[in-house]
Amino acid sequence: MTLYSLLSRKRNYLLISSLITGVILLSTSCKEDNSNAATYISGKIINPHKDFVTLKDFNGLIDTIPLAADGSFSKSYLSLKPGLYTFAHPGEYQSVFLSPGDSTILRLNTKAFDETLAFSGTHSKENNYLINLFVQIEKDDREFLNNYKLSHSDFKKVLDSITEARLLHLETIAKEHSFDPDFLCHADKVIKFSMWSKIERFPFVHYGKNDFLDSKELPASFYSYRKEFDLDDKSLLNNIAFRPYVNSLISNLAFTSLAEELGSGVLVNRSSLKYQKKRLAVIDSLFTRGIIKDIFASNITQHFIMNRKNANEINELVDVFTHMTDDAELKNRITTTASTYIKLDPGNEMPNIKIQNTLKDKMELSDRVKRLSVLFFWSDDEREYAIRVHDKIKDLRLKYPEIDFIGINLDDSEGNQWEEAYERYNFNPQMEYQILNTSPVTAQLALRNDNRSMVIDKNLTIIDPSINLFHYQIETTLLGYINR
Repeated sequence: MTLYSLLSRKRNYLLISSLITGVILLSTSCKEDNSNAATYISGKIINPHKDFVTLKDFNGLIDTIPLAADGSFSKSYLSLKPGLYTFAHPGEYQSVFLSPGDSTILRLNTKAFDETLAFSGTHSKENNYLINLFVQIEKDDREFLNNYKLSHSDFKKVLDSITEARLLHLETIAKEHSFDPDFLCHADKVIKFSMWSKIERFPFVHYGKNDFLDSKELPASFYSYRKEFDLDDKSLLNNIAFRPYVNSLISNLAFTSLAEELGSGVLVNRSSLKYQKKRLAVIDSLFTRGIIKDIFASNITQHFIMNRKNANEINELVDVFTHMTDDAELKNRITTTASTYIKLDPGNEMPNIKIQNTLKDKMELSDRVKRLSVLFFWSDDEREYAIRVHDKIKDLRLKYPEIDFIGINLDDSEGNQWEEAYERYNFNPQMEYQILNTSPVTAQLALRNDNRSMVIDKNLTIIDPSINLFHYQIETTLLGYINR
């Protein structure tokens, strides 16, 4: 039996009996409520990145809620069904449980989004449990790595023990605080998805590429859970643990299939067109046409577009993707992105964008670039990356004085966010610039918020349209560009 055949598109969601025997509360099914009672959500964002938050459920509700000057917000909804919703602020998102008649209040600091997110009001105990569970799972994951060295049977025993403990803790706290029955099945899935992600990662981490095909010796029971729930349910997109799990599943199935096809895991290149096409094939086998398939397939396709330097391969993968979706707008967005990146292939000329320096002197890029240069784009909306990339650049500037490393900020040039940011972090003002007319330029360069870096020569000829400054061979790559 192939790995594909283990996953049918229509399966009933069953509880994993070996892990939750006697946990009666968790067998409560998720119900829908058609109540017309108003649902209120409000709160406050400390150190906001942008002046809005969003709330969505992937079943029709997609709402942008403005922030007041003090970071507060408030919104009410009618006919909201009980369940998990996705609450997001640019660069961060979390799951929140809402039901008709709720008045939910949240507060967080973007400097530690998950760790500071706290709830009060209706269902605050459920939501605080959920965010604490997520933070604990992330902490435990960092300490879990050594378990991948265990045999598959011992690995499963450890996982089963952790999962059973979490489910029993959920049962205990649910009884103690009278958790909403509708909430329980969602919390149950967070626990299970986090476990299943590890199961899907086990073959690659345990065997490695060299011995990957030895994973064929894993018993069918190792993946038995795959038959026990409906994967093709778009409400799962609101579950914070769902996407990491599906990504792990897709990668495992695709790598296994391609390794068997090529005769060795060593021959599988995870950045290759073959592997990406295999991942899209897996997605096509797992999901019916619709939003779930579109999200996972478009993410893979966009990532390939942004990191590949071969126009033919980009076009080939885009062609596969466009045959997988019925969303005309999404097709157009992906093909437009591909076209933009292809125009930025090595040897083409970099658009002569308009920029300003920290003194607000306006100029064109060609006025600043006089030799081999690395342009690294950043935004204060992604502060962790902004600090990280500048720390890396500081080291590279010392080692490669032959190259200009030019920081280009993507924040709104009408405000003072950029100025406050480079002063706050003590970035070198002589090497910092900001794009003017941000929207058309970010579209022209396919920048958006993907933290892109590029290498160009003194004539604005593109040498590398998407260099990874954190790659372990970055210094070898830069030396090659210096000596070309």
